[in-house]
Amino acid sequence: MEDLGRLLVSPLSLSPSLPTDGYVAQLRRNCCYIVSAVILKDNKVLMIQEAKLGCRGKWYLPAGRVDPGETLTLAVQREVQEEAGFLFNPTRVVGIEGSSPGWMRFNFYGEISGGELKTHEDKESIQAKWFDLTEVLDRRIDLRAADIIPVIRNAVVQQEKLFVGTLPSAIERANYTVSLAIVFNDNSGSPISVVTDRSGGLPTMSIEKRDPKSHAKHIFDIFGIADKICKEIVGVGSTSDLLFRGILTLAYDGRQGKDGIHFTLLYASSTQREISSDCSWQSSNSSDIRTLLSSDRIIPVK
Repeated sequence: MEDLGRLLVSPLSLSPSLPTDGYVAQLRRNCCYIVSAVILKDNKVLMIQEAKLGCRGKWYLPAGRVDPGETLTLAVQREVQEEAGFLFNPTRVVGIEGSSPGWMRFNFYGEISGGELKTHEDKESIQAKWFDLTEVLDRRIDLRAADIIPVIRNAVVQQEKLFVGTLPSAIERANYTVSLAIVFNDNSGSPISVVTDRSGGLPTMSIEKRDPKSHAKHIFDIFGIADKICKEIVGVGSTSDLLFRGILTLAYDGRQGKDGIHFTLLYASSTQREISSDCSWQSSNSSDIRTLLSSDRIIPVK
């Protein structure tokens, strides 16, 4: 299929517009996104000392809330400059975390491209400092919270494995949508097969406000929606051979006041099984698709 690679990278480009129930995600109104930055150099990690009253003097990764009108990438660049003094070039998302109600953190990895280490206190932070990785991972410094330890560990592992990763695409969404990339690959060199719907796009669904398990209680019930799509494609009770691999792509662009997010979730199918009549298997032997689906490009989820 000629457009299969493009479809996996940008599923919304070939999928029809989805109906919404009038819900529009808006920062500071009904959702909150956090960005953090893991910056490593010579077995050290960049940390900032908090200036906020509730955690003053404690150490943490450069992190903060996404402001209305920002992309995720612009937000993490701003936070690093404000809190640590450096210009930051994010190269990949190393993890995504979500919890209720309507909170999600996007953890970035990247490199310094300019600026100077912050040594003066202001409202953003007291100072920034490089610490040996072992000091931080063993909690030998006074951390604001230990939740950054697995984030740093994950970034270190990805760095050692020459992880390529991915960055968010700048695509505006009013609400929350999920696409499923269900892939069959027997690793024999045969063509890779991907499930597509009647439109030729990936099976896609909105997380609707009226759904009691959606963002009315937990904005990012993406796995509940994914499970619903899986059951519609392969049948209720027949999803045991589908293995969730991680997030293949995500799309967000808050510059127009719409703060919805699109996720493409990657599932590996152990068989090229019979599926719903509304869907079909499309195949390609493209090396680009094999590269795209490699494990060092998948965003892990917590």
